[in-house]
Amino acid sequence: MGSKGKQIVSLDVAELLANLNRLYADEWLAAYAYNYMGQVVTGRPAAKQLAALLLDTSKDELEHQQELAERIASLGGKPVADVSKLVETSNDGYPTPPANEKDFEAIVRTVIKAEHGAIEAYNQLAQKTHGKDPITYNLIIHILSEEVEHEDEFENLLS
Repeated sequence: MGSKGKQIVSLDVAELLANLNRLYADEWLAAYAYNYMGQVVTGRPAAKQLAALLLDTSKDELEHQQELAERIASLGGKPVADVSKLVETSNDGYPTPPANEKDFEAIVRTVIKAEHGAIEAYNQLAQKTHGKDPITYNLIIHILSEEVEHEDEFENLLS
């Protein structure tokens, strides 16, 4: 990012980078967990629908981490490079899949819990960046809207 672009960020950039890196770690962990659950879920006719939704949502989470990585780099930072540091860097840790791959409801609840954490974290950063960093704010609002959509899709599976 150029000098004028840096001037329009009226936040502590180190703190902002830390927040973005936590979200980056969250997205990697969610993508992995959702992909894993999408590969192993069985036991119901609806399992194929759930598997497809999990795999599709995993792709969205990977897109989010890419967008976050680009913003981190544009602010002069580096995304978390050590995969073993993702859990400790994240906001909510790894959304551990249930032990029973046939437990449809437990899988869905695991995803809903992760999406709730994501919504909370993105909302907090949106409030922090509003009026202080328009580029990060717009990115965060974009991702937040997709996380809200994910929550809705998975909650609808339980209704």
